[in-house]
Formats: sequence, structure tokens, C-alpha cells
Amino acid sequence: MTGTIQDALFGDPVAVETDEHGPAATQDPAEVAQAVKLAQDPGLFVIERTGRVLRADPARPGCADAVSRHDGDTVAQLLDTGHLKLGGAHHIHHAGQEGPARSVLVPKTTRDMVSRWTHLRPVPKPRPATGTRRRSSGVIGVDVVQPGKALVILPAGVGGTVLRDGGRYRVEDDHGHQVGHASSYRAAARLLARHHGFEPGPVEIEHEHRIYRR
Repeated sequence: MTGTIQDALFGDPVAVETDEHGPAATQDPAEVAQAVKLAQDPGLFVIERTGRVLRADPARPGCADAVSRHDGDTVAQLLDTGHLKLGGAHHIHHAGQEGPARSVLVPKTTRDMVSRWTHLRPVPKPRPATGTRRRSSGVIGVDVVQPGKALVILPAGVGGTVLRDGGRYRVEDDHGHQVGHASSYRAAARLLARHHGFEPGPVEIEHEHRIYRR
């Protein structure tokens, strides 16, 4: 599996996350602008337990449909970088089921950023990626040991801890050093994989004796 390093849209160069389960999050400003637009109208929700992103159905109040994997990765990327925020919990009907999901909010700074892009001619294109090869992490194990706390297990005996910190999760390596923040356990697991030099693979979350795969 090949990983690439791209000039980040919002700062330092970042590793682009890929695996056999779907496309990577984007560094394309046009796709980011589209995700922000969807969050504003018709609105987006995130199921915290699974990380799934839902799009509100304006014709059916209280109902929502899943977005594509790529759009979901883009929303997760923007949540991780703080360009989108999680709001309050709502009771949502989706695919014949119902339960809580948190709304996705667009801060004013993000709205202003996207507004500036729309006045550029043309909208800036992402710079060409330069290739670099990383070893795949394989399946990343996340063990939710108590509400708001999880242990991440990676190959070679490395990993880290994920702790709820307000509306996000604080991510620490196995020495207790803070790596960053993430919007979900899944995003935190991928962040730790990159921190330890791996290309993130699929994440397997064990929570209350049930296993969630994506």
C-alpha cells in the first residue's frame, strides 16, 4: 500500500490516508468548500459511535441519509482540523433505524475562508503530491475501556490512549505525550498510526462487547 505526502491545505504537509476500504480525505479546496456547503444546507450529522456522516433530508424532518465515504472522510478531516465543529445531539431516523447524532457546525472563520475562495479565479488547485512509501498498519485495534477512554493497539507493541476532552478527543502516545486532537475514536486511531510512521489501515473498535468495523 502506498501513502503520499501532500502540501496541506491548512498548514504543514500531511500524510494522505488511504486504505482498501475507500478513498482518502481530500486536499482539494473545491471539495472542502462543497463539504462546508452541505454542512450549512441541508445540514450534516455525525453518529459518534461509528463516525458515520449523515446528510439531513429537507423533505423529511428528523431523517437523514448517509453521505459517500469520500465526503465522510472530508468532513472528518475538517472536524479534526477544527474547521468544522460538533454541535448538539439530535434524534435522527436513518436507514430504518433511529438514534442520537450530533449536528455539524460551521464556524464563522471557516465560512469566511470558503467565501474568500469563491472570489478567487480560479479556485486554487492542490499542489501535485510527491510519493513516499509507508508500511501499512494493518487492522488498528481500539479498545474502549470506559466511557470517554480508549486504548489504541498498533503493530510492534506501539499505540496510545484516547481521552474525551470536551467535544473532541485528546490523543496521547504510549509515553503519555500529546499527539493532537481528533473528532472520534476512529480518527484518533488513524492519527496515532501516522504518528508512529504507519499508513493507517482499517479500524476495528470494540465497545461494550460489540465490534464495529469500517
